[in-house]
Parts: sequence; structure tokens; C-alpha cells
Amino acid sequence: MNSQKQTQRRVTTHTPALFIPGGKPALRRAAAFLSAAALLALAGAAPSLPAAAGPDDGKIVTTKGHVDAPKAYWDEQNGTFVLMNEANPYKTGADTYELDKTVNWVGKGYSTRDGKSQYTMTLGDSPSLAFLGEPGQTLYMAPHLTYGNQDPIWAGLGASTKVPTERFRDGVFATDILSVEGPGRMELFRYNPDDAPADVYRMLSSSSTGWHSWLLDKGSHTHNTTTFTRPGRYVVTYRTVARSTDGRIISSKPSKLVWQVGGMQPVLGDGTPTAVPTVDRYNAAPVGDLDTAKYALSVAPHRLDADPAKNKDADDKLSDITFTAANKNLKGTLTLYNNGYFLTDLPVVNGTATWSEMLGSEGSQLQAVFTPDTSDANSAEASRWISHKLTYEPGRAESVYSDDGNGTWPEEIPDEANTVLSTEQYTPTSMDYDVTVTPNGNGFSTVEVRFKDPKVRGFLRGGFYAQDDPVYPYLDLEGSIEDGVARFTFRDESFYKGTALRVKMLTHPDMNASASTTEVAANYEPGTKYTAHGALAPDSAPISDAPKPAPVDPSPSAEPTVAPSAEPSAEPSEAPSEAPSEAPTAEPSTVPSVSPSEVPTVPAVPTASAEPSVPAPVPSTPAPTTPAPTSPAPSAQPSTPGTPGNQCVPGQIDGRTKISHGHLDIQATLKDRQLSVGLRDDSGIIDADSTVRPLDSVVWTVSENARRVRTERMADEKLNFMGPVGTAFYGLPQTQQSGLPWPGYNTQDIDYSQLRGPVRLHVVPKVMPEGARFGMFTESLNGADVLLDSTTGKTTIDIDYATHAHANWVFSEPGQYMFDVHYSATLADGTEVNSPVQQLAVAVGKKASDACSFETAVPKDPNAAKDDFSGVRRVDSATPGGAGGNAGSGQAGQSGQSGAAQSGQAGASGAAGDVNAQGSSDGSADGSAGGVYPGGVSGGGTGGGSLGQSGVSASSGGASSQQGGLARTGFGAVSVAVGGALVLGAGTVMVLRSRRRAS
Repeated sequence: MNSQKQTQRRVTTHTPALFIPGGKPALRRAAAFLSAAALLALAGAAPSLPAAAGPDDGKIVTTKGHVDAPKAYWDEQNGTFVLMNEANPYKTGADTYELDKTVNWVGKGYSTRDGKSQYTMTLGDSPSLAFLGEPGQTLYMAPHLTYGNQDPIWAGLGASTKVPTERFRDGVFATDILSVEGPGRMELFRYNPDDAPADVYRMLSSSSTGWHSWLLDKGSHTHNTTTFTRPGRYVVTYRTVARSTDGRIISSKPSKLVWQVGGMQPVLGDGTPTAVPTVDRYNAAPVGDLDTAKYALSVAPHRLDADPAKNKDADDKLSDITFTAANKNLKGTLTLYNNGYFLTDLPVVNGTATWSEMLGSEGSQLQAVFTPDTSDANSAEASRWISHKLTYEPGRAESVYSDDGNGTWPEEIPDEANTVLSTEQYTPTSMDYDVTVTPNGNGFSTVEVRFKDPKVRGFLRGGFYAQDDPVYPYLDLEGSIEDGVARFTFRDESFYKGTALRVKMLTHPDMNASASTTEVAANYEPGTKYTAHGALAPDSAPISDAPKPAPVDPSPSAEPTVAPSAEPSAEPSEAPSEAPSEAPTAEPSTVPSVSPSEVPTVPAVPTASAEPSVPAPVPSTPAPTTPAPTSPAPSAQPSTPGTPGNQCVPGQIDGRTKISHGHLDIQATLKDRQLSVGLRDDSGIIDADSTVRPLDSVVWTVSENARRVRTERMADEKLNFMGPVGTAFYGLPQTQQSGLPWPGYNTQDIDYSQLRGPVRLHVVPKVMPEGARFGMFTESLNGADVLLDSTTGKTTIDIDYATHAHANWVFSEPGQYMFDVHYSATLADGTEVNSPVQQLAVAVGKKASDACSFETAVPKDPNAAKDDFSGVRRVDSATPGGAGGNAGSGQAGQSGQSGAAQSGQAGASGAAGDVNAQGSSDGSADGSAGGVYPGGVSGGGTGGGSLGQSGVSASSGGASSQQGGLARTGFGAVSVAVGGALVLGAGTVMVLRSRRRAS
């Protein structure tokens, strides 16, 4: 026996002519001599067999792009949720599709920037990763961030802006994983390896009951890592659920989404499966003679090329699965199974088929079903074959042979760690819980909430609140309750000193108990141990036995293997009365502190678009601007929108509507050879619907919660536009944080085949506070990638593929900022096209956000061309906040361009350097006590920091990392003493002089 190949021999078995999985022979052996076409006709299938046809061929394949699935929508007519898949499968623009008509494919993917694998994750030795497996184990991965492309898939989940949370108990609604049917385990989380022990933030799990549920916010979506222990076909059953204010359970129907992990890409269709089932192909194939067929199926470690340049990253993690036959002219289809679950179909050509697959670090059972192509003369009499099980173990070679006969039909072997979520209502036997905050001795502390009843399910929220802002915390606590315990580990920054630490416990809708808030510390002192007691509240509304509204059924689908009950359990017992809250106690620690219905219409399969014809207009030259007097304090008297004066309009600055939080994208569209720019607004502040509106019509307001400090974790010299370590600034994180705008850029709807090269986003500062610096960057395992930098004149972002991305935005000073924004591109024929220029206004800090008008008026060019948002809703910029007409009928207000300051120009980079030096010096003195940089997870997943505060949430043994957070420092102590203008490569910046007195 070959020492490098183990063989698995089996006793020859007889095979029935017609195989029915789990059943007995249905026809006599004589039926084997019927033609393949006749048997296929009996089976109701077409006689022509595809070379490779998986069970999801013909579905809507969502892959290699941004995918939100499931995304919860509200069906007003039926008073319930509907789950959809929001993606861009046809490359004609993002749209929504019925969940069970889609399949998420996770294939191989590599960064075009450095060639690194984007589909594998090898576990390090962080204890926080223990829930995923052992150190050194490699998992299949859908990453939280991709680089240079969106391979293999950029997947998350979310909820519509129109979900009526005011109708839900405590405003809570959640997406549940009810069950996962597949060859392995599935986990969703965010990961930042540089932030241990707060490096992992868990979200959803197929195996941990406490992590079967994810608390949703309307209008939000996640960017997260999704991992799988083995490749194969996973069927995940989801629901979205809430408890109404009158006690009723509101639930979507259980909806299935297929995740095809590994294997060949399914064939894109209109949502209707087109493949002939493997069992039908097998039954239609001739029996033949297996002894002479000499089929062999083997698995072995992947053979790397002798030329290292030809090998790709993570190729050493692959295994080669090979099929061979004695007939070197044989054609047919080989269907591979992993632990009984479909893996892929392969075309057999010239008697062989090979597939290289990342099978993972855990053993499994492989099997194959071969069916010959009876339309081919050399294969018409060939034998069909069900292989015996082929044991896969990492690093070993194994084979099975057809002269051992046929094996049994592949039988699904579920991962025994996976669990099914019960949907029965539950009344806790005790409402009580205890809270402890414990310093870890390494600059981190952990909040732990422990319930007396371990069956309580729900979510940990809360955070550190400024004394004058009880709504949005500096740092969001986030986690789920598992086995009655929720934990959250965070970097215990010095700027939390003096805040109020409050823990909010939100119950899952299946719990017969309501939320409660416990103040753990009224005046928090970092590095201090705290204890407190709290209790959930009994339901304020009686549990109703009234029938639920009939759910919308987007598409009939099979019921889950274990059908969750949607009906309430028996009448709950009387809930215990709420225990009185005990005053929190503080124990000083020796550890020093460290600084209408919105259900989407399912689109038809698109047809080819017409050839564009007219180039977009080029932006005109900006007009100069002049400073205006500082506006007085807001007035209660309204004034006409957009009218100069001292009167305030609530929710507006100079006629622009304020957007203080929520998801926003600077969106590009290309139609008829013309580029357009607009703001996709998912915040829900102005309109409940997701709306594309002119940038000119709004102003982003950035609250004091955005204050941060550059610390040692952000010492990369690329980020020196922030100033030295210790410099304070305002930052919008790469991941969504409550209470702050979450801006990104979006070219998803652009067909790059019409272009030559990238789409370019131009963000040119035109008005900035005196001494201010501005920048935008992303972070990954490979370090920072600076996209924009006002100190170097970098004002353009090259976007190489259709994408939707978020980054960290940095504003060094409070005040008012104006940017000229437009997109440009080169068409395939070489024509340069530009969108009209629009002005982005950002008010940074409380004073600027509360102002009635901008200190500098920026006139608009009345002759500027208008953007064309045909097919999407837009709002007229002349009436901010008003209802916008549909594109094509009454174009919205004109795009203006800001002017450059003509007075006091520095004219030399040295002057800008002096300004930066002064600001940096003061910033360093002011923020030096900030300690370690509060950079949390960027969108979650491998790599990626952001401006968010680090944190980790966990339940009984797990840990997870938090995005978001705020560095409150003595920012007001930073004084600016140097005037002048910053001269940028793309134009001149108007400087607003505003001395601030040191406090």
C-alpha cells in the first residue's frame, strides 16, 4: 500500500435500478434498460442534462457585492415583518428580493491590493476567539471588509427605516436564527485583533442559544464577519419578532436563506430553481458495470505549484478532490457532498474532474454521485455511481473505488453543536439581576450582568452618559444574555470620569418581562469596582391571546426541520414584583486608570440597458465667498427657509435640514453617459423612506459625542494630519454609532463595464474653522489607508469597483465645514464625465450644530446643471425637509459651488504647516491624558479599526468587541492663535477665525 495514500475498501453491493432516498426500489431491474430520456420524462425533467447543476441554480445569486440579508421590512397591511434580501445581483442597482428565492454564495476571494485571502480566517490564540474553535483552525469566511473588490461577498443584515418601533414594547425588535441546517457551524461577529481583550464582538450563532438573536435598530445595517467551520450548503431559517405594546407577539413567517459555502457559483436566474435534482439524474442513468468503470474518488492536500508566484494566499489550506475513470473519453456530472450536504457539481471531462476546496480543520465525510452524459456517444453506456463515504482529515490522503460497489445515498449529518431556538413565551421565575464592574488590571474593565433566572433572554445596552445628555452615550454597551449572563469588556478610558454609567437590560420579545435601567455609577471613576442591583419590570400590558395578523408569505418554502412554534405558551404565571433597586457601591481599585406599506416590489429580471450617449457637464468655477458675522443664539421665532437673518428655523441651518444621526451615503449614478451625485438618506429623520436627496439640502450635525483623542494605537505616520498622539479631535467612526451620522460613499448602481478605470469621488474643503484639519481613512490588519487629507491636498478617492463603503471622518476643530463634492469618471470611449458639484455642509460640535446660520454664506451658481436621479425619489433643495418629487418630474434645486477665500491666502505650504504645528501643540497638551486610542472594530470582522471606542460584549465565556464610543476630553482647552488660510492642492480653504479661551 502506498504510504502516502490510505484506501477505503468496501464490499460490493447491488444497486436498484431506481433509487429513492430513504425508500425501497420502485422499479424492477429491467427498468435500467430504459433510455435515459424515457426515465427523465417519467421524472418530469428535460432530457438534456447540464454539465453542472446545483440545487440553487436558477435562484437569484447574491455574491461579490454588498448584501443585506435578511433585511426586515414592515408590511403595514398585515401588521407584521417581511424578510428580504437587498443586493445587486444583476449589476443594475441594488434592489430587494424575496429571501427564499435567493442564495448567498461564499466562494474564494482575494484582495486586489495585496492578494491576501478574503475567504479564510485562521484563528489566533486570543481567548476571545475560543467560541470559534482552536488556535490555528481555519474557517471559511465572508469578511466584514474587502479590499479592492467585494470578493467573495460583503454580507450583513439590517432593518428598514419604516419599522414602527413606537408600537413595540420598549421599542425592541430582533432577528432570530431559528435553525441552521448544514455541514458545520455558523457565526457572525466583528473582530479587531489589535484590541484584545476587547477584540471580538459576537452577534449571531448557530450553536449558542443566547446568540441566536440580534437586536435591530430601524434604518441600520451591519458589516460583519460570517464564518463556517465546513464548506457546503447551509439553509438558515430566520424570523424577525417584536412584542406589541398591548402584549401580542408580532413575527414574520419563518423564512429560509441558503448560504452556499464553497463550491462552484450557482447559475443566476430569476429565483426559480432550474436544476434537475441529483436523484432524478441518477435514476435516469444506466447501471452499467462498475467493475470495468474503475472509478476512483480521492482527497489529498493541495499540491502547490513549484513556482511560488503561481500560488495564491491560503492555497496551503486547500485540499484536492479528484475523480478519475478508466474511460478517458467519459463525460458527465459529479455531485460532491460534505457530511451529506451538497457541496458542488463538477463537469467530468475526458474521464476526470478535480476541485480544490478549503475543507476546514475539522474532519468530515465526503461522498460523490456520478451520472454519465448519455447524450455523448462515449458515455451513453457508462455506469452511474454512488461512492462510499470518503473520510476527510486535514493533511491526509484517502481514496474510495467503484469496484467496491455503490455506497448508500448521502445522508445529512448535522453538526451536533447547532441548536434550535424555541419560540415559546417565557415568564422569568425571578426578575432580579446583579451588576458588577470589575477592573481587569490591564487598562480594561468588564461589566457583568447576572440574572437569578438563567433562562432570561435579552440584550445588554446602556453606556457612559454625559450629565447633560441622557440619550446618547459616549460608549455603547452591547451584548446578549446567554445562560442568564451578559458581559461587556471595554477600554477604561480616563475621559469617562464624571459620566453616569447606566446599564439597560432589554428583554427578548418572547420574554414576559419588560426592560429596566440601573444606574451603576452616578459619577464614574475609571479603575473602580462597582456593584449594583436591578430588576426587570413586569409587563405593563397583559399578554394577549388575540390571534396575530396573517403574515405575508413572499414565497412558499419548505418548513424548517424543526418547526418553531409561533403560538404563545400556556398562560404565564404572575410575574414577581420588582425588587427595589439598591444603591450602587463603589470599591476603589488599586489598578490605575488609563487615560404606507413598505414591502418592496420584487423586480423583474433586467434586460440590457441602452447605450449612453451624452457626457455629464463639468462643474463650473467656484465663486468666491466672504465671511459673515457670527449668528446669535437660536431664536424661537421661525423664519423663511433659506432666508438670511437672525431668526432660526427648528431643525435647520440656513434652510438646510439637519441630519444628526443615521446611515448616509454619497451616492453616484450613471445614466445616459451622465454622472450624478446625491445623498442617499437612510436616517429616517426627514422621511421614513430611504431617499436620495441633494447634498445641498442638508447639513450633517456632529455632536460632542464625537470627541476623540489620537492615542498610541493610531500612531501610524499616515495619520499625522490628526496632529501628534494626544491631540483631540471630532471623529465619525467607520462603524455605526448611535447619535452620530454614519456617512459613506456608494457606487453600487454604476456599471463599471461602461467605464475605463475608476470612479473618482472629489471632496474639496472650501470652508473650515481656523487652523482646522480634515481627513478620512480606513484601517485594516495592514494599517491605515488615508483616503482624504487636507494637509497634503489629497481630495480625491479612486473607487475601482461598484461598492458601498464607510470610513473614519476626522475634523480637528469644532465649527462649520463646507466641501465641494462631485464624482468623475472616464467612459469606455475615453470621454471624461463629471457630475455637477454639490456642497456638503457639516456642523461640528454643539455650538455649530445649534447655530441659526453659517458664519460664511456660500452662494450657489444659478446656472449649475442639475443631477438626474431618474427612477429614484429626490427632495427639492429649495424646500429642505419637504416632500420630493419623483425624478423626471420637476427637477430639484440646482447644485451650487462654493467659493474660495480671496483674502488672507497663505499661498505656501509652510503657512499651513505653522497652523498645524500650533494646533497640534495645543491639542497634545489638552489631550495627552486621553490614554490609549479608543479605536473599536471597523464594521466588524477581520482587520479594521475605526474611531469607535473599543469594547467587548460576551455572555458566559464569550467576548465581543464594540464599535462606537466617545472620547470626552477637555477639548475646550485647545486654543487657536494662528490665522491664515490653508492652501490645498485642489483649491483654497476659507478659514473661519474663532479664538477660544483656555478654560
